[in-house]
Amino acid sequence: MSNYPPETHEGIVTSWAPIASTFPSSKGCETLFWSVVASTLAAWDPGYGLTVDSNVHCVPPAVTSWWNQDRLGVNSLTRVSLGPITCPVGYSTALADVENQYSTFVACCPPGYTFVAIQSMGNTGQCSSVIPANQVITYAARDASSSWHTFTTSYTTASPAWGIQINGYNIAQVTGTTSTSSSTSSSTSSGTGSPSSSPTPSPSSSLSTGAKAGVGVGVALVAIALGALIVFILARRKSRRNAVALPASELDGAYKPKSGYADQVQVYELGNRTDVGMGELDGREAPVEMQSRTPVDVKPPGH
Repeated sequence: MSNYPPETHEGIVTSWAPIASTFPSSKGCETLFWSVVASTLAAWDPGYGLTVDSNVHCVPPAVTSWWNQDRLGVNSLTRVSLGPITCPVGYSTALADVENQYSTFVACCPPGYTFVAIQSMGNTGQCSSVIPANQVITYAARDASSSWHTFTTSYTTASPAWGIQINGYNIAQVTGTTSTSSSTSSSTSSGTGSPSSSPTPSPSSSLSTGAKAGVGVGVALVAIALGALIVFILARRKSRRNAVALPASELDGAYKPKSGYADQVQVYELGNRTDVGMGELDGREAPVEMQSRTPVDVKPPGH
């Protein structure tokens, strides 16, 4: 039986005090009555050993801490609860109420007492018994100076007596793995005999740090290459636009006969004449000399 760790609920810290099943029953406690409240007799009270006789130990120490925790002073932020709990030897399990799948509330009554109704710690009324008429009993009570003394009395009629209850919780320890998804559970419990396929996890869409660095370097290289290509194309276009064609006057002087020759032939640029036609030689006949539309006079030298 393992101890429960402290837990916090709505700002209140609960400490758990366990009760072992080996705690024995204490003989004579059934006759140790005391009257804390006038006209009320109670037995099996942990306060008896704290106030009247320190040698009396009728209940486990955890029960004393639980029942008398109000004596620690006003404290609304902490409390003591019993658990795990097993009713001590001789006590009866008056109630075992399953509150949910994890928690069970357990109520115990002392030997010879009957369960009436659940009461919180510090309050009598959960477990009752009857003192027969004319039975002589001894009980402890305060005198006028608030000092504790023992008294002997008897009742002419049957009178009630209250036994101090022990209440706590047994909490199931959650073990095992968490349940799978509803789709997997339904396929497993279908009873078809075919193995249920577990859902394939989808790949993560996020990139690692190395992958992100590689992508960044690749993008930078592509941008540099595109920039170099654009510069090259613009430079080539500019060089073509800056190319200077030779003027016609320079072309005309490119070929001129030397002075002194009589057989000077006038040279015309084809692009500047409209009265000169060009004919294509017919390869099927012998080539003939093409006639010029402008006669050329050849004078012998000396004329």
